[in-house]
Amino acid sequence: MSDEVKIENGLSFKLNLRSHKLLAVVVPSASEDRVELSVEIVKQRLEVAQLASFFVNDHLIFDLVHRYNHANDESFELEIGEQRDATFEIAMSENKMKVRLTLTQNFGGKAVQLDEVQKILQEKKITWGILPPENIEAILAKENAADFIVAQGLEPVAGIDAQFESLIPVEKHDRKPLVNEDGSVDYRELGDILIVHKDDLLMQRTPPVKGKAGYNVLGEIVNPTGGADTPFSGDKKGVCVSPEDSNQLISTVTGQPILVPNGIIVTPVLTVKNVDFKSGNIRFDGSVIVQGDVEEGMHIYALEDITIDGSVTDAKIECMGNLVIKGGVTGDSELLANGNIEIKGGAQGYQETEESDAPDAKVAKIVAHGSVIVGFAENFRIEAGVDIVVEKYSMNNQLMAENKIVAGAKNSGKKSSIMGGVTWAMMLVKGTIMGSTSGIKTHVEVGSNPYLHRRLAELREKLIPNEKEQKDIKKILEFIGIHPEKSNPEMLEKLHHTLSKLVIEADLYHAEQKELAANMSVIDDAKIIAERGVYAGTEIKINSVLLKVQENRGKSVFRVEHREMTINTR
Repeated sequence: MSDEVKIENGLSFKLNLRSHKLLAVVVPSASEDRVELSVEIVKQRLEVAQLASFFVNDHLIFDLVHRYNHANDESFELEIGEQRDATFEIAMSENKMKVRLTLTQNFGGKAVQLDEVQKILQEKKITWGILPPENIEAILAKENAADFIVAQGLEPVAGIDAQFESLIPVEKHDRKPLVNEDGSVDYRELGDILIVHKDDLLMQRTPPVKGKAGYNVLGEIVNPTGGADTPFSGDKKGVCVSPEDSNQLISTVTGQPILVPNGIIVTPVLTVKNVDFKSGNIRFDGSVIVQGDVEEGMHIYALEDITIDGSVTDAKIECMGNLVIKGGVTGDSELLANGNIEIKGGAQGYQETEESDAPDAKVAKIVAHGSVIVGFAENFRIEAGVDIVVEKYSMNNQLMAENKIVAGAKNSGKKSSIMGGVTWAMMLVKGTIMGSTSGIKTHVEVGSNPYLHRRLAELREKLIPNEKEQKDIKKILEFIGIHPEKSNPEMLEKLHHTLSKLVIEADLYHAEQKELAANMSVIDDAKIIAERGVYAGTEIKINSVLLKVQENRGKSVFRVEHREMTINTR
């Protein structure tokens, strides 16, 4: 079955109604009726035959033109195209939020009808966000290939999670080396560590904003993301929720702030790996833990305790609590504590020289208002408001304690536990062996307050230049009294002013001396115990009684009875 178009120049077209194939038919014709066929002529003939809307294969038309132009009275039929109906596919996105309709072009066949599209949508249970029918029909009517969204869901509106904002610059606090007025740079001084104080406002929480649900093309509810009502972190060390605003955190202690997920904590303990150029000097209003060493020239100050797991070299450590150093202390280090000081590894300073007596000279010094416990000590000045305990030996130290000093272990062999320097306590000095076989001067003293004696010595030193200057000014005034023409009123006023100032200072010094002397009590039961022996040359002083040991002795207990030194073995 076919519909054939009239023959022109030996060429006609027909459509196979069963296969819907478009055929070109060529039959022999008189030579004067033939033309030089081209692709353009073929397409014009198809247009005239109202077959141009069919799908035509250009390659097959080229074949037709070639065979026609070279045919020698040959009849033939050649397929050059076909009739095609429009088709469509409907595809839903994986998230079910969009449906796309892909439409193929109609080539002389049947167009896609609206009811066909609606039927497929219904079969796929697509009910939400479908384009209006007239919009779909308008697209189908164009009979062109198309790809468009035929249905679209309603996207949910995402919520906003609870937000947490630090109100202090924890991450932006930048410590930089100090530039002095002269332009020099102190790389140890990096500035203060960030500290917060009790009741400081630390963090603001912004409550969440709820999202809005959407619908997919199946009409199913699509819940929004976000909007999580996250509370503050459960770790509230050093902080609490403000009683005035449940969305604010405030500090309950003074210390270092540390950010944690959804919160902040405040620790009264600052922990650093080492104290060196990288960390800079440390000043902290709480306790400090150093996990490593404190290097030369560094400084640590804390309002509470300091614990150093490593060693200290030529550094200054100050705290208002207790100081514990698990390693050793070397060089001209200076340790000051309002509580106790414990040095497990010992303290070894530089041997004192003539320069050590200069007013501005650095001195290896340990001062505690409580007690001092040290593994061993060499070339240090150690002062304690209570006791000093030297576990092994003390060599060439200046030890002063308001209660007692104990040095040496029972299993220390023949080594002296107190050799060289001055060891002075109010109540008791006890050592395994005192003195030295090499003749190092060793002075051991009890029975009086060493701090009062030192202060009295300081006052005497201050009075010497004061009294000398007073004497010199009085001589000048006497000379002026005899030779008034040698002076002027300004000079006289200055001399009298200076003399008045010196007299007031001297009176204050004498008053303090008198008060100290009144508080200078003698401890009758003070004693010095050498548990295993005393070497000759060792000086033993109790109250004002001084004894220089003339020969080596075994175990000795020194006391003063009726202003005379007594020596017993217990």
